[in-house]
Parts: sequence; C-alpha cells; structure tokens
Amino acid sequence: MIKKYQRAFLSIIFLSASILFHGCGGGGTTVADGGISGTGITMGRISNFGSIIVDGVRFDVDSASFIRDGIPATGQEEYSVGEFVVIKGKIDNSGLSGIAEEVAFTNEIEGSVTVVTSDGLSLEVLGQKVITNSLTVLIGFTDLSTLIVGNIIEVSGFKDANGDIQATSIKLKTTDFIPGTSEYELKGTVSNLDASTMTFAINDLIIDYSGAKLEDFGSVELRDGLFVEVESDSLIVGNVLIADKVELEDETYEFDEGTEAKIEGQITRFNSATDFDVNGLTVTTDTNTEYSDGDINDLTLGAFIELEGKTNSAGVIVAESIEFEENEDELDEYEGFIENVDLGTNKVIVSGKTVVIDSETIMRDESDLNVSPLTLADLALNDKVKVVGVQITSGEILASKFERKESEAEEQIEEGVDE
Repeated sequence: MIKKYQRAFLSIIFLSASILFHGCGGGGTTVADGGISGTGITMGRISNFGSIIVDGVRFDVDSASFIRDGIPATGQEEYSVGEFVVIKGKIDNSGLSGIAEEVAFTNEIEGSVTVVTSDGLSLEVLGQKVITNSLTVLIGFTDLSTLIVGNIIEVSGFKDANGDIQATSIKLKTTDFIPGTSEYELKGTVSNLDASTMTFAINDLIIDYSGAKLEDFGSVELRDGLFVEVESDSLIVGNVLIADKVELEDETYEFDEGTEAKIEGQITRFNSATDFDVNGLTVTTDTNTEYSDGDINDLTLGAFIELEGKTNSAGVIVAESIEFEENEDELDEYEGFIENVDLGTNKVIVSGKTVVIDSETIMRDESDLNVSPLTLADLALNDKVKVVGVQITSGEILASKFERKESEAEEQIEEGVDE
C-alpha cells in the first residue's frame, strides 16, 4: 500500500447538517466516501483558486458570502493561496467539488515583528513564536531573512502542541507601523492578570486593558485562563500593548452525537490513548479502533495522524481508524526548469524529475506574470520552478507545493535595478 503523505493540517468532515461550531482550529478538510449530502464545515488552507480549492475540494463561491476577520468581504480576490479558511457549504458525492455558502478567514495574529531568529524558520510577532516550514506561503516577500523588527505582518495558521503558531501563510502588510492604519490583533490565554494595574499577559506580552472595550464576556469576569482576542491600533511600546478591545473567544467545538468526522492533523494534547486532542478536537479510541503504519503505542504528543470516526454523546470523536502520517518537515525541495508538461496525466518533468500535481497541491506564480489561478496550462518550457514534495513508490515526486519562480533573466534585471 502506498502511504498517503500527510500535508500536516487538520482535515475534518462534518456529515451532519446540524453542527454547533464554536471557534477556529487549524488544518484542512477532506470529504468522506460519498461526499456530504447536507451542509458541512470544511477547514483548511487555500491551495488554489478558480473558485476556491481547499484540501482537494473545488468550491463554487458564486453565491457565497465572504467574511474576513469578522468583516464582510467582497469576494475571493481578498484571499490568498496558503491562507486558512473555514467554508460552510455542501460537497457533492464525488468529494471533489462543492458549493460554498460562506467563506470565512480569521488571522492567527497580526502585528509587529518583535524578534527575527537566525534559524530562518521562526520569528516572533508581538512576542508570540511563529514557526514556518517548506509549505508556508510568503506573500509580499520571498524569504524570512528579509523581515526586520517592526515590519507589520499577518499570519494565518494554527496553534501546535506547544502553543506556538504553525504558519500556513505570512503576509507582509507594511514595513512599519502606520498610525491610524495599522492594527494589532492576537489571540491567546490570559495569564498574570493584575486588576489593580489593569494588565494581563499573553505569553511574554503585557496587555494594558485599562481603556479597552470588553466584548462577549456577559457575566464572565476577565480572569486567568480565559482565551481572548486583543485588538489595538496603538504603537506597541517596549513590551506593552495598549488594547482597544478584548473579546472573549471560544477555543473548542461542539458536535451533535453521531457526527461523522475525518481528520488529518497533529495531536496537540495527549493524556492517554483514550483521551487526546487532534488540533483541539477531543478524540478517544476503543478496542475496535484499527491502526495502519503504526499502532496504539505511536499515539504521542505532536504526532501527525489521519483518523475517521464518529462523535459520541459527549461530543468526543471515537476513532474507528487511525493512520500515522509523515511529518511535513520531511518533504524534499527541488528547483529546476520545466522540460515537459502533460495535461492529460497532470505531470510535469522538472530537470529530469517527474512531478505529479494533484488537487491538494499548493499552486503559486511568483514570476512577473503573476498568474492566478496558476494551472498546468499556464506553464511553458524552461519556466523556472520550485517543487516541495515527497517521492512516492513510483519514483515520481508528489508535489505538496509548486511555485513558478522568476527566470534567471528576470533575476538579473532586478539585481541590476537594485544596484
């Protein structure tokens, strides 16, 4: 059996039309066999457009409403490849296409870069650690090393087992904070609350809420342990952020009993094999759970798995099957030039290597042509490309990300302009 490569984001199918959805977790969604007959929720990173493609499902968005950070948006042009979205809609029986009723995006954090690390893989934004990998999409810049302290960026992604942000995309908003235009947004758990000074901490950042509007708290008092979203349009000073708004957020999901789920993601909490979370969703196993590419002893904190199951009366997913997947960081990277494009088989030969493109491949055009959506039909011989993928048993490369890069001539022109 060919082991399916784990694309390392949450994959959930809600087959019940009656779902209570509270909050926003990480990862992507696939469809169970037969598709969704009623309205469901699909969560994942955008891999391409031409409508919106999320985890291999192409959603027709002609009749959809769009929401971006809680504000109505005009359409799919306000979204970017790599961004994590939540789609409410229906998926047909093929499991490859659907009709979206609503497309919503909420960033994980937006604000100033406060620390740029030397590892080239991580940084801090407003004191919160952000981790990237080979699938993270960079928008408005080409390399993490080009960011400097003070740049304003927007990060899409999800919290991992350590509470750090695993970025699916990072967008450079502005090079510096612009009063009246720039805004800070972050989510996290309240700690070290001091009612006398009206401050609390989110990780290492101090939040001054003395002038903030508190929203959605009802009768709940602000206290340590609550999960909140903080917004501010004031320049951060030292390690203190003056909050304009503090909003109480839900961190969990609730499901009706019998909701079927198919999940790909990371174990973010692990107490035992019968009590763990996959990207915030509580999962249990029983004697009927079947395992592949591993066994029950491989269930550990941080492991990437694919599971199928159904919720019980407590809203916990009872896993019927669990498959252990490879870590996204084990992907290989290749750069080269296109020698052949076969539209019939969705294969591209790049400097002698055969690359397979599927519906889950993240497709981006970083050349001056800036084509969106980028399809195989847009590619030409000698185009310079970068492929991130895994070698499958046929010896071919299954692409998780495929980017058309600037040609050498374009790079030389830009270098001449820079000089």
